Amino acid sequence: MLVQSTLKDLYLLPALPRDKWASGCVKGLKARGGMTVNVCWQGGDLLEVGLWSKEHNTIKRLHYRGTIVTANILRGRVYTFNRELKCLKSYPFSEGAFS
Repeated sequence: MLVQSTLKDLYLLPALPRDKWASGCVKGLKARGGMTVNVCWQGGDLLEVGLWSKEHNTIKRLHYRGTIVTANILRGRVYTFNRELKCLKSYPFSEGAFS
């Protein structure tokens, strides 16, 4: 499992089959609350995650290996987080920019 979500929580790589998928990227996963998720990992560890909500503003708790961060995701903006769940950048959504 690459992501698990509720309306308020987003769990990143909660059950990654590390022996079969040690490294990879997946784009366009849909999460509850109108979120789209891109996630990349290497050696079984999170590298980067991108989030976008086209529907409405939302507050999500991001979870990864015991780290929990609260993120305010504004509609129409793309957010990129690193493995420590630190927001690296945020920019306006445009077609093709989040694919």
